[in-house]
Amino acid sequence: MTDINLKVLKLINQKKSLKEIAGILNITEKQLFIRIKQLINYGYNMDTTYYYDSDIYYEVIKTNTINNTKKISIEMPNNINTFKCLVISDLHIGEKNGDIKLADSVYNYAIKKGINIIINCGDIIEGDYTSDKKIMTNFHDQIEYFLNKYPYDKNIMNFILLGNHDRHSLTNDGFDIARCIGNSRHDLVPVGYGNGNIEVKNDNILLYHKLHEGFKPKIEHGNKLLLSGHGHMMKTKVRDILWLGVPTLSYKSNDKTRKVLPGFIELDISLEHDKFEYIEAKHLVLAPNIIEMSETRCRVKNLFKENKRM
Repeated sequence: MTDINLKVLKLINQKKSLKEIAGILNITEKQLFIRIKQLINYGYNMDTTYYYDSDIYYEVIKTNTINNTKKISIEMPNNINTFKCLVISDLHIGEKNGDIKLADSVYNYAIKKGINIIINCGDIIEGDYTSDKKIMTNFHDQIEYFLNKYPYDKNIMNFILLGNHDRHSLTNDGFDIARCIGNSRHDLVPVGYGNGNIEVKNDNILLYHKLHEGFKPKIEHGNKLLLSGHGHMMKTKVRDILWLGVPTLSYKSNDKTRKVLPGFIELDISLEHDKFEYIEAKHLVLAPNIIEMSETRCRVKNLFKENKRM
């Protein structure tokens, strides 16, 4: 973000009006209005109050309210019945254990395998959380570093759920990372905060990242697959749904007594009658070469008790 836009933001937070800010910065009100629109497009939620003397006051809205109404659908040709993607999570850019170069390895793997979809399950940045391990203390620097350094390939799309570290800037500063990344790059598609849903033909991939204590995934009857960030470790749970804990694509561990190897999941879903039939998930780690650590295979009909729940 430019220095002048940072000054505009600071003056807005100081309760200065449109006319006052224009006078302080020695620019026209039209020029200032353009700057404010840039801040809104960048990701700041603004409330506007209009006064009888034609002046305007802006207020940055800090909110705990999350609107996850956007529906994401990945369209597939009728004659293709296999959905392949890579799943990553918890990059924590801005923390010393976060390394954007790990994403380069994931991209290289995707290109080699002909995979066009990467799903991200949250915490792309470290955010405003207090830590002595942060190398970028300002979340603006973290997100701009992510946007500039995260790899790009014309044949790869990213669908990104935002996590608790990403959400921190929304509740503390009114900065909406989802809007920022959605307005900055066409290949980075925000799915929401905490809970997300990607429709594939007539089925769904649920995404989840714990935002706070008591925050639960939105699982409905018939859902078969949930991908969960936040835990930093590869885990598999089988209940009424196949729950895959996605490993961290960083060196950051949630357990101080254990080290982690950065990793990701290669997901292969076979569909029958436009519904998920077989699910295969490979846990791959970067050590530094890519090594397969484990593989989960299941047939949906054998795993889930759909008939008994009908």
